[in-house]
Amino acid sequence: MTITDYITRLLAHAGVNSSEITQQETDEEIVLQIQVPEEEVGMLIGYHGENLAAIQRLVRIVFKDEISKRLVVNVNDYRERRLEKLAEMATNAAESVISSGEPYVFPYLPANERYIIHTTLAEDERFKVLESFSEGEGRDRRLTIKLKD
Repeated sequence: MTITDYITRLLAHAGVNSSEITQQETDEEIVLQIQVPEEEVGMLIGYHGENLAAIQRLVRIVFKDEISKRLVVNVNDYRERRLEKLAEMATNAAESVISSGEPYVFPYLPANERYIIHTTLAEDERFKVLESFSEGEGRDRRLTIKLKD
């Protein structure tokens, strides 16, 4: 069974019978693009991408002997849209901290999304006066942006 066959069957079990799956492979990663009707997107992505991450983990587990590269599963270009949204959130929060002097604490974000926020801030010269850090455990882990001491 191929990865695309597996995902097609997985989606069918979830009640999604209309999908288009493409697989792109580079030296570093395998990217699986899944296109589904808009009414199915929410179920497949889940809260903060949790269902999408679960699908990705399932594929990695089932095909562990066949996949030696980074695996990325994407539904209706969610990852690109989320990346843009996170960069916007990071910029808005950073500008707020600079103007008010008050720290900004994000609501829960998964580890990969906290990383994007940290990276966005670190790569922008305007925000060199800021520091970002994460505190807490599990679902209580929060990312904070504040002025450097």
